[in-house]
Amino acid sequence: MFRDFKFILVSLLVFYSGNINADLAIIAHPDYEGGELDEEVIRQLFLGELKTYPSGHTALPANHAVGSPDRKAFFESVLGMGETRHKRYWSRKMSVGKNGTPHELNSYKEVLEWVASNPLGISYIDKSMVDDSVKVLHTVYVFDDMEMAGDTP
Repeated sequence: MFRDFKFILVSLLVFYSGNINADLAIIAHPDYEGGELDEEVIRQLFLGELKTYPSGHTALPANHAVGSPDRKAFFESVLGMGETRHKRYWSRKMSVGKNGTPHELNSYKEVLEWVASNPLGISYIDKSMVDDSVKVLHTVYVFDDMEMAGDTP
């Protein structure tokens, strides 16, 4: 009986831990002075609709690698699209000669190191992972109802 209870408890914890979404910090180099950013400007930077910060300085956005929970949360909460739509979006842009897809980084450590060493860099990370090597520009509050944005066309 205790074994069954333990199995059910562990199963529930695994299931719900995958559905817990952490808030995301939009981060930049610690010396960032590019101006105030709201979610619309951030969205435009990561979709290549804007190439510069409000200050006029070039922005270098970087995404997490495909499959990252932070990437999924950012795409759905800020970009308003899932991975499939995002791929199609950039394929269309590149087919008409636009380039500049954001860099892709593979780990929290890589994100922090890249942003800390690139004065024009901008990325996002689970807020709990932020350290003093970067500057938080904005916080995106992620809710559990993320499936609403999904991969719909």
